[in-house]
Amino acid sequence: GMLMAAGLPLPKQVFGHGFLTKDGLKMGKALGNTLDPEALADAYGPDAVRLFFMKEVAFGQDGNFSEQSFRDTVNATLANSVGNVLNRTLGLLRKNFDAGLPCSAAEAAGATAAAGEAGEQPQQQHPLVAVCEQQVAAAAAAYGKLAPHQAVEAVLAISAAGNLYLEQTAPWSSLKKGSDEEKAAAGRVLVAVLETARILAVALSPVTPRLSSRIYQQLGLGEGAMDGSVSWGDTAWGQLQAGHRTADPQPVFARLDDSVPFVTEPSPGAAAAVPAGGKGGGGKGAAAGGAKKQQKQKAPAAAAAAS
Repeated sequence: GMLMAAGLPLPKQVFGHGFLTKDGLKMGKALGNTLDPEALADAYGPDAVRLFFMKEVAFGQDGNFSEQSFRDTVNATLANSVGNVLNRTLGLLRKNFDAGLPCSAAEAAGATAAAGEAGEQPQQQHPLVAVCEQQVAAAAAAYGKLAPHQAVEAVLAISAAGNLYLEQTAPWSSLKKGSDEEKAAAGRVLVAVLETARILAVALSPVTPRLSSRIYQQLGLGEGAMDGSVSWGDTAWGQLQAGHRTADPQPVFARLDDSVPFVTEPSPGAAAAVPAGGKGGGGKGAAAGGAKKQQKQKAPAAAAAAS
């Protein structure tokens, strides 16, 4: 009514968000269980916080935050899956090819499609090319319809495929005791996996721009998503070139272990259900403190990895 009275155009679409609970309970000052987003971002980095909520809470629906669940999700996705597929491959490349790509991404995919790798039957398309094309298309469609949780899942399927491909081809075995031909095939495997990691970085950059930038830096490609030089068109296969040198392998996200302190306390009801000595996120103080005011605690190690 006010817009009409002022002669202003009416919105064509209005979005409403759901409710967010903490440890299964409604947040409120009386319970002392409100979340401080700045404390979370300071401790874990904005990429980790953004990924959790984009992945675990469907846009417009209700969601729940548990710090233990948050840490488990971040470890499983950013440290174990995304970080693992990149770091282990860069390590093998540095050890066996002096950090230089033995062939281009296009050649790696073309050789496999023509003859198969490690005794496989000839294929029409490299398996990682097929996964990237399928999941990138799914992610683009999900972003377009405001379903970031589906987009994140589609992109994470790319890192899962990269890790599976490494396990199936086991390039470390061929590089250690294989023939020259087998070592060359193993080199193509490494290049294909690194190209997969590059595409993953671009596709995930709307949610984790800093992480994507670190992946690009590790690949020797500069700032990547953070300097504005990367667009969605860069999800196309084939950018890594033969002879390109990568950076010294460094974890792109440090795993959150027991040395990284929690930054929120569990809700009173949730805290009471945590067994003595359990990790429910707050320890003795949270179990006994009820509505005690939250204390901001920073985790330097996690913040450094996520900055």
